Amino acid sequence: MPINLASSSIPQTLSGMASVGPSGVPRFWATVWSDVLKTSIEPSTRRKHLAALDRLYAAVERQHGRDCLDRLIAEADADALEDCLVGFLAQLRNEAAVANIDKTSTWTSAISFVTDMLRYAGNASGVRASEMEAKLLRLDTLYRQLAPNPEKPAPPVRALPPMVVEDLYEIFNPESPRNPFKTEALRWRNLLIFMLLLRLGLRRGEAALLHTSSFKEDFDPVVGKTVHWLDVEETDDGDPRYEQPGLKTAPSRRQLPLSLEMIEVEQRYRKNYRGRVYHPQLLMSQKARPLSLRSFNEIFEVATEALSDTAKRSLLKQGLQGVSCHDLRHTSAVVRMKRYQDAGLDIDKAQEKLRVFFGWSKTSNMPRLYAKAYFETTMAEVWDEKFDTFVTALRGINPEREN
Repeated sequence: MPINLASSSIPQTLSGMASVGPSGVPRFWATVWSDVLKTSIEPSTRRKHLAALDRLYAAVERQHGRDCLDRLIAEADADALEDCLVGFLAQLRNEAAVANIDKTSTWTSAISFVTDMLRYAGNASGVRASEMEAKLLRLDTLYRQLAPNPEKPAPPVRALPPMVVEDLYEIFNPESPRNPFKTEALRWRNLLIFMLLLRLGLRRGEAALLHTSSFKEDFDPVVGKTVHWLDVEETDDGDPRYEQPGLKTAPSRRQLPLSLEMIEVEQRYRKNYRGRVYHPQLLMSQKARPLSLRSFNEIFEVATEALSDTAKRSLLKQGLQGVSCHDLRHTSAVVRMKRYQDAGLDIDKAQEKLRVFFGWSKTSNMPRLYAKAYFETTMAEVWDEKFDTFVTALRGINPEREN
C-alpha cells in the first residue's frame, strides 16, 4: 500500500503519498509518474493510482522472481513490459471472477503508467524512436480497450426510503431518547455531519476537509440581506490523518448556499462543543484531532443499528444493508433533481444545475442517472415537513454553554 510521508522532519515539498518497495525506499518511476507527470490529480485519486501501481510492481516481482519493473522501464524494454501487462491482466481477471469485484480502475492505472513511462524513459531519435512509437501505439490500441472484467450496467441510484430518513431525523436529534451517541458534544457534531451529508449532499471526504473558516457570509446589496455559503475546497494546512481526505475532481471545488438552520447547527457545535483544539478542521474527534474518514462510516453504522425494525426492513427492500455516507448524497441528489423538475426546468438544465451543485465533472454520467431515478412524492414530504418540525425542536434546545 502507498504510505503517507508526513513528518516534521520531512520538507513540505517532499511530503505526501508515495509508493515504496520492499526496503521502504520510494519506487523511482512510480514517483516520477505521480509527482512529475500527474501533478494536477487530487490526493485521493493519487492514492488510488499508487495502490494500483503497488499491485503492478508486486505482480512483476512474482513473474520475474525479483523487483525489476523500474529496471525494465529504464531499459525501455517494451516487449518485456507487454508480457508483464499480459500477466497482470490475467491476474486481475481471475480476481474479478472469484471476488466479483470491478478491477477496471486498477488496470487503467497500470496501462497508463507503463505507456507514459515508456514514452518518458524511452525518449530516443531515429529508427529507435520510430520503433518505440510503434510499440506504444500497439500498447495503447490493444491493451487500453481491454478490461479485467465484463462491463456491467450501472447500478440503480437509490435514495433512502422516506421512512428511513424520518427515522434518522429522530435518531440524530440531540435530545431524542433514541440518540445512540453518548455525550452532548458527539450528538451535536454528528447532527452537523448528518445535515452536511443529507442537506448539502457532501461527500464524506469533502465534509472531512471543512475548516471552521469554510462557512462564509457577506452582505448582498441586490437582495438587501446577509447571505451565507460554504466553501468546499482543499487547503495547504497540515493534516495529521493517515488517510487524508481530498476532493475527487476539480469541479468538486464549489460554493454552496446555506440555510439558516444549517448555520445555527454549525455555530452551536463550533462555539459550544468543538472545544479548544490545535487544528483548523471543523469536525473533531474526542481526542481533539481531525475526525478520520473511518469514523464517518462508524457514525452511520451506529445510526443504522438504532433504526427501528420497520425502517430496517424498508432498507432491505431497497437493496441496502445499512445507511452509508454516500446513501445520504444519493438521497440529496434525487430530491434536488425532483425540485428542479418541479420548478419547471427542462431535463438538460436540471442536469447541469445538479452537476454544478454536486461537483461532478463534465464527463460524469451521474446527473443523467439521477434524472432517470424514480422518486416517491412521500420523500419530498419528509424532506420538508419532517425537517421543519425537526428544526423547530432544535431551536427549543438550550445547551448549557450557549454563547
